[in-house]
Amino acid sequence: KDSFEPGMQLLGRQTILAEGCRGSLSEQLMEHYNLRADSCPQHYGLGIKEIWEIPEKNHKAGTVVHTVGWPLDQMTYGGSFMYHMKPNLIHMGLVVGLDYSNPYLSPYQEFQKFKQHPQVKALLDGGTCISY
Repeated sequence: KDSFEPGMQLLGRQTILAEGCRGSLSEQLMEHYNLRADSCPQHYGLGIKEIWEIPEKNHKAGTVVHTVGWPLDQMTYGGSFMYHMKPNLIHMGLVVGLDYSNPYLSPYQEFQKFKQHPQVKALLDGGTCISY
């Protein structure tokens, strides 16, 4: 065809595919290069994230906090994250593995419980949730 234009050629030592859970290109590459051989099965989770603008006195630029467990029970896989970003923002959330067995578990309610922890509550005191 006269209108055909070849695609762009990207060359690099590494390629990162970020097309979501089980993206079609990732699936093809995993099968073609046998990338799942001798590996554990993938885990999937549900994540909830909020961005808070917090008072400067509560902000520590560059601080990263990862937790496992609480407020989840011992049988539920998951944890939380908090990233302090400039100028005075905190990105925070909770991830719960989708293999949880309690049919009444609400990841949203667990995240609300997490924000009531005394250290987290003090961090958010006087702040405003600006995105979720």
